[in-house]
Formats: sequence, C-alpha cells, structure tokens
Amino acid sequence: MNIEKIKYFLAGVLGAIFIRILFSTVKIEEKPVGCPQQFKSQGKNVIYAYWHAFMLIPGYIARNLGIKVLISRHMDGEYITHISGQLGFDAVRGSTTRGGVEALLNMVRNTNRGTSFIITPDGPRGPRFIVQPGIIFLAQKTGFPIIPVSLGLTSYWELPSWDRFRIPKPFSKAMIIYGDPLAIPSKLEKPEIEEYRELLEKVLIKIGNEAESIVNEV
Repeated sequence: MNIEKIKYFLAGVLGAIFIRILFSTVKIEEKPVGCPQQFKSQGKNVIYAYWHAFMLIPGYIARNLGIKVLISRHMDGEYITHISGQLGFDAVRGSTTRGGVEALLNMVRNTNRGTSFIITPDGPRGPRFIVQPGIIFLAQKTGFPIIPVSLGLTSYWELPSWDRFRIPKPFSKAMIIYGDPLAIPSKLEKPEIEEYRELLEKVLIKIGNEAESIVNEV
C-alpha cells in the first residue's frame, strides 16, 4: 500500500468517525419519515437528488442501504469516496464535467442489481443550485423516478467552497424534506429535457425553502 492509498484510507476512516460522532448530537427530522428505508423495503429503485452543499446529512440518513452515489473524479472526490465507503456507500466515479457520461452509463448497467442512486445535480463544480442535465439522462435510461431532497439547519458551518458546503454544528437541528417522485419519460426532445431540468431545479429550491422555514420555527 503506497502513501497515497494510506492517506485516503485514513481520511476515510477518520472522516467517517467524525461524522458519526457529530451526527450523534444532531437532531434530524424527516418529512416524510424514513423515506429511503421505505423505498428499500418496498423494493423500489429511485434516484435521490440533492444539492452538493447539503449532501452530508441526507447521505448519512441513507447509509448502508446499498445505494450507489456518483462522486467526482477530482482530488476531493477521492476523500469523499473513501468516507462514503466507510459509511456504507458504493461509489461510481465521474461527474457532469469529467467522465460523466461513462459514470452515468456505468450506473445504468448496474440497475439489474436492484439499487437506487444518489446524484448531486449541481456538482461537482457548480454553478451552485443549478441542475445539470445528467440526472435527467440517468432517469430516462433507468426509468427510475427522481426524488428531490433538501434540508434546513438551525446552525452550521459554511465552507468557503464553490457550493458553500454546510456542516451542521453539534446539537443543531436538521429538517430533511423529500419531494414527490418526478417521473421522466424515456423519450424526450431537447426542449422537453430542459423543461424537466428546470422543474427539478424549482422543486429543489422550493422544498429547501420549506425545510428552512420549518426547522427555524420557534
């Protein structure tokens, strides 16, 4: 095992430990409750979509459910891949900008394994809160509905990254909202693809605002 592999392995182990300890102090509520677990128990495959900045908490909730997650081929993606692996995710490397088509097709080839997917539709480098069309392509090819996911936090650290990545502070509260399933037809013209892309973007913003409002209610 070379130095690079050791570095990423340790980052994965320590990162996962940090997340588990941190989230043991965070009060997390869901609307509806247990959505990923319900889809899993019902044998329904779906595509979860949430903003790159918010990926930490919804991802943690959906751990150990056999869900595949699309992770960037950038250097920071190596760290995320190893942390995700420690938390029980199977990573597929790629993005909308680097290796995206290959990674999405790889996801499609794995549909016969009965798995759901996670995609951050504005990743890996933005623009922030702008849905890229790759997720629409994946939904077309798999026939899986897209489940929009967003959240609100009472207190968090915001990193100086392109997405302003949010990490909940200890003993904060989080509200996760799962939107209604969005079914994508298998055959679409370019203008129709854009319509669905815009629709998903609007829904993610809407439920994000709703989650922020609920979690900050006095």
